[in-house]
Formats: sequence, structure tokens, C-alpha cells
Amino acid sequence: MSRASSRETYETHATSMMLTPLQTKGPAESFTELEPLEEDDPQSYDLVPPPLEGRTGFSLEARSEQLFSRDHLRIIFSEPALLLRFTAFLSTHRPQSVPILIYYLDAVKALKAIAYANAVAEALDPINGYDFTVHPARSTVNTILEDKASKAFDVLVSEDLPAYITHQYIQIVSLSITRRVTGTLAPHLREASEGLAEVFCLTDPSRPDNPIIFASEEFHRTTQYGMNYAIGRNCRFLQGPKTNPASVRRLRESNEAGKEHCEVFLNYRRDGSPFMNMLMTAPLCDSRGKIRYFIGAQVDVSGLVKDCTDMESLQRLVIEQSHATHDHASVEESSISAKKDEFQELSEMLNMGELETVRRWGGRMHREHQPDEDEMNNSYNTGPKSRIVLKDLTPDLNKTYNPNGRGSGLLSGVYQHYLLLRPYPSLRVLFASPSLRVPGILQSQFMDKIGGSSRVRDELTAALAEGRGVTAKVRWVTKFDDEGRNRWIHCTPLLGSNGRVGVWMVVLVDEEDGLSRRWKQAPPVATTFGNGSRTNLHAQNEMARDGDYFPHSNSIRSSSPYSL
Repeated sequence: MSRASSRETYETHATSMMLTPLQTKGPAESFTELEPLEEDDPQSYDLVPPPLEGRTGFSLEARSEQLFSRDHLRIIFSEPALLLRFTAFLSTHRPQSVPILIYYLDAVKALKAIAYANAVAEALDPINGYDFTVHPARSTVNTILEDKASKAFDVLVSEDLPAYITHQYIQIVSLSITRRVTGTLAPHLREASEGLAEVFCLTDPSRPDNPIIFASEEFHRTTQYGMNYAIGRNCRFLQGPKTNPASVRRLRESNEAGKEHCEVFLNYRRDGSPFMNMLMTAPLCDSRGKIRYFIGAQVDVSGLVKDCTDMESLQRLVIEQSHATHDHASVEESSISAKKDEFQELSEMLNMGELETVRRWGGRMHREHQPDEDEMNNSYNTGPKSRIVLKDLTPDLNKTYNPNGRGSGLLSGVYQHYLLLRPYPSLRVLFASPSLRVPGILQSQFMDKIGGSSRVRDELTAALAEGRGVTAKVRWVTKFDDEGRNRWIHCTPLLGSNGRVGVWMVVLVDEEDGLSRRWKQAPPVATTFGNGSRTNLHAQNEMARDGDYFPHSNSIRSSSPYSL
């Protein structure tokens, strides 16, 4: 499979995904129904329905612990389809973790082989007249091997399970942000994505403790920490009692190494309420490659975690633990009835080479006729030959999760195309994502990239001058393409301690269909041709080229402070 087809498959999977709310409506920690009672019972003093006995309700902190738990990974390893997705992710996006995965699987295979050997030994019956058969053989126990397997599993839980979860959520968030920016997000999801693609902060690693120097208004609204508190502090004030220390360590190490990173972990607002934060950070380098700042983009994905969106393994864990709490006996009975014997568990661990050996030589000592090796080879090869599938395992750099090597400033998902601008009136491009970092882009004028009608340019300039967030569909022009192509720009101001715009974060989003300008359909041709038909077609073409004529001009992000 070529890289192009592989990328097409990835994008098709994301596009076909059923979108769900990213955020939770109201408090994430809801323990009771607080609807007022309308009945008038003279014997009752209740204003709201009393809490159901034994009902604990939903806790985001508890769900976060389930999400990153050993039990979650255990369920992934217990189901072949889920395990295949997990191992495919490691092979493509985290090849450095493949050796520890193989080590763990081989250690488990060895333990299951010991368990099978113990089962065979336990089945040995005593024989009359042979005293040595009277006493059963002692079971073999390898505590050192068990400890090695447990530690390898802990590494997968601590390092690779969070990366896998983050990778899954990036796909959903990227699609939601794209539809939010382009105005195609379903109405029932708009409220649950308020402020999406507008939560940013900028930190300065040259200052002690890498403090926040600029942050967007949505950052302050989401975290509930005001400008006077957040500016000048490190982001660790968002951490709380249930924040995963391993996540904090990975973020710190990536910053110290000057690398980009993405992490999903539990944070806390100022009122103490938790939210599941998907944080994407990337270094911003000047023209000499020196890291000057770090950009951080946050997305509240509490709704995805609460609903177990696109996470079948988490759904199974929630159901399993819920049943274990309410009906412990029935779970034990079902687990006993579904228990596999030792040889079945061992056989499920065998790889293809070992299975081939079993097929060729299994049961040989019980056969009356022993075929020679040539007969075995001929009988084995008489069937139809299986089709060979060739795949290009070269990873797509745009989709690789947390690549090794020096940091490139690449944010994940939809944030892979971005610019940072000086405030008006300068509007010079200070930093650019790797996808936009072409010679001459840094310190160039942003408005020189905006083609099309003068109306769009004037209104865009006015919004940037007023410091108002703006989303617009523009004609993006480069020195390699004077005519330009349609792109959405999503501009968010990051404010300093004085409340003034310190820098603009501009995210560029392409149309979902991904069609380039040269493949778009020609404008419709009039059915009748009169004296004015050529002029009308020319005017329509000019409008389409200038960015004024858009068939879907009504699909504009309605919640933006300023939309064009």
C-alpha cells in the first residue's frame, strides 16, 4: 500500500466518524438529578428528587483513572481486534515501543507454557506398584519471569496507552475543529464546542520557569484563571490531585528537549472542577533555528471521555466494573464459565512460525505412518497459494505521533498549519508551522498572502486592528501561486498582562474534501446566450477568483466574535 493510499484511508476513517460533543454540558461531576418537584404532597418536604440509594453518579476523576489504568490495557490485550489496533499504532507511530511489546508478549507466552506444563503434571495419576507416582509433582513457579512481565506491562500502561488514547482523540478533535472553522459542524454540537480552536497560550523558555506571557481570552474562560493570575506563571497551576505525574513528566521532558508533544490528561479549573485537557505544544524557532517560545493549544475533551467516544475498550471496562459493583456474583459465574484451559491460552500466544511448526509436526509421535520430509513439504504446499500483500511502512510525517529527533514545531491534527503574527499594524509573520515554513515566510507581511476582493481584505484588516477574533474564507496567495486557492483562516488574539494583543495565532484550514483549485468544477454555463452572456460569465469567474463567490457562503462559523 502506498503512502498516498494510506493517508487516504486515515482521512476517510476520520471523515466517516460519528461526531459527539467534545465537552460536557454543565458540571462534569453530576451526582444527582436537581429538577424541582412539581407535585404538592403535604407529607413531603423534598424540593428535588432524593438521590437514588446506592447511586454514585459520574465522576470525571474516576473515569480518568479507568482510562489510563492497567485494566483498560488488559481489556485491549484480551480482544484480538482491539489488540490489533493497538499494535498497529505502535508499529506506525511509536516503533521505539515495539521491543518492549514483544518482550512482554514473549514473557507472557513463557508463563502460559509453564501453566500448561503444570496442568499436564497435575493430571498425572498415581500407578499401583510404583511408589514414585504416588506423590504429585510440585508446580513450577517463576516469580522472576512474572515480575519482568508485570514491569513490561507497566511500561506499556504508563507510556504507550496514553499515546494511543491521545492519537484516537486527535482524529476526532481535528474533524470537529475543521467543521467548526468552516461552519459545517452540526447545530446540536456547536454548544458543546464553544471556544473550540481558540484556547492558546504562549510561554517564554528563556525566562525562569517558562512562564505564560500571552494567552487567549478563551484560555482564561476555560481555566477560570484571570489574566492577572495566569500571566507570568508556569502552566502547572492547572494540575491537581488526580493529574497523572507521568503526563507532567513527558511534557517537561519534551519542553527541555525542544520537541513538540501532545498529551491528554486531567487538569483543574480555578473552582476545583476537573476537565480532560488535550494539550498540544510546539517550539517556535526564529530564522536561525533558535527556540524563542512555545505555543500551547488546549482542547477540552471531557465529553469524549465521559461518553467513551471511539473507545470500545473503555466502554467494555466501564460495563465490566459497573457489573462487578452491582452484581459481583454473576460476573464471577460468567468469568468461570468463559475460562479457557491452559493449552488454549498458550495456543493463542503462538506466532505464525510456531503455528506452522505445529501444523507440520504436531501429533507426529501418534501417527502410524511417518511421512518423510519431502512428503510433508509437498502435502503442505498443495493448497492454493495465498495472495501477498505489500505495504509501504514509511510513516506519514504529518500523521506520525510525537516523532523522534529534533523538534520541528509541528502541532497535531488540524493545527499542523499555523502562523503567529505581530499585532496590528505590523502583522508580520514571526513564526510558522513546518508545513508553511518556506524561504522568506518569516518577517513577511501577512496581508500579502491574502488575495481576493478588497472587501474581505479591508474587513479582515479592521478585525485584526480591533483585536477581535475573526474567521474568514480567503484566497491564500503564495509566490509560487499568484492566483491562490481557497482556505479558511481562524485568527485568535493572545493577550498580554495589560490586556492588549501580544501576538495573533492564525490557524489555516483546508476544505474537508481536500480538492485543489485546479480540480474544482467550472462555473455553470448559462442555457441561453445573448449579448450580455459573456459579461455575466466573466463577472462570475472574477467573483469566484476574488473569493466573493462561494456556493456555501452561509456556512460561516456563527459563534466567532467576527466572521467574514
